Amino acid sequence: MSLPKVIKSWNLFIEGRGYAGVAEKTKLPKLEKEMEAWRAAGMLGAIKLDLGMKELEMEFTLGEFNADVLAMWGLNDASGIGARFLAAAVAEDGGGTDAIEISVRGRWESLDFGDVEGKKMSKLDVKMPLTYYRYNRNGTTLIELDMISGKEIVNGVDRSAERLKAIGITA
Repeated sequence: MSLPKVIKSWNLFIEGRGYAGVAEKTKLPKLEKEMEAWRAAGMLGAIKLDLGMKELEMEFTLGEFNADVLAMWGLNDASGIGARFLAAAVAEDGGGTDAIEISVRGRWESLDFGDVEGKKMSKLDVKMPLTYYRYNRNGTTLIELDMISGKEIVNGVDRSAERLKAIGITA
């Protein structure tokens, strides 16, 4: 039996700048398929058909109204901002440490300055819809999703290759 690897420490980078000590929390992207129930003649029951990915988004909170983050507001490029979440996942049973890296691209959807009160921290909540997502563990890419080009690579297998070839996008 083994124990789970627990994230002991993490950092957020936006356009290469680290936010250790400033980033309070990060809501990582949820990977979710758009599925629709389908039951046709002769079927015993309904099944869910995979219609592709739902929208990807990431959210994070900073303990300040950061000028560098604010300066990226209103970018026209849907993939204009790169962010990386790095974490150390440590096994409590001596099973080592995993280096987790989640790299994303997108732009700001919202900058929420929240409530400002005396004797309380002012915080900036940022919401970022994504066009690109990559999950690495110990330098190995496990999942890579490119929403614009339609690529879906999982554990080294390009699950989108036949579909893209069929519509003339790749050879």
